[in-house]
Amino acid sequence: MKEKKNLLLSLAKLSRMYRAEVKDEMSDLDFSPNELDLITFLSNNETDTSKEIADFLGLSKSLIARSVDSLVTKGYLVTRVDDGDRRYIHLVLTEQAKPIAERLRNRRKQFIASMTEEISQEQFEQFEGMLEKMIVNAERKQEE
Repeated sequence: MKEKKNLLLSLAKLSRMYRAEVKDEMSDLDFSPNELDLITFLSNNETDTSKEIADFLGLSKSLIARSVDSLVTKGYLVTRVDDGDRRYIHLVLTEQAKPIAERLRNRRKQFIASMTEEISQEQFEQFEGMLEKMIVNAERKQEE
C-alpha cells in the first residue's frame, strides 16, 4: 500500500483546530486546556478514574492529578472512593460543571458538523470504521 504521508499530520491539524475552537468558546472562563479535556472526557465516557483516563488519553498521571486538584478546588469535580475497592477513586462532575460540559458538547457538535459538511452519513461511518481498525492495528503492533 502506498505510504499515506499526510494522515497523521491531517489528524493532528484537526485536533489543533478543535482545541482552538474550544479555547475560543471558553475564553470567558479560567480553565486550562487539560481541565477542559478532563471535563469533556468525564461528561462523555464511563471511565472515571485518573489512571484509566491517563491511560486512555495517553497523558501522565501527574498531569491528570493537577487538573483534578484544580477542578476540585474550583468546585467542578468531586472524588469518590470506590465502595468495592478503596484503591479506586472515581471522578465525578458536580452540578456546577454541567453547564460547562454542555457548552463543550455543543461546540464539539458544531465543529464536527462543520468538518463533515458535504460528507454523507455512510461515508462518515466508513471513515470512523477505518480509524477504529487503524487504532486496533497500531495497538496490536505496540503489544508485540
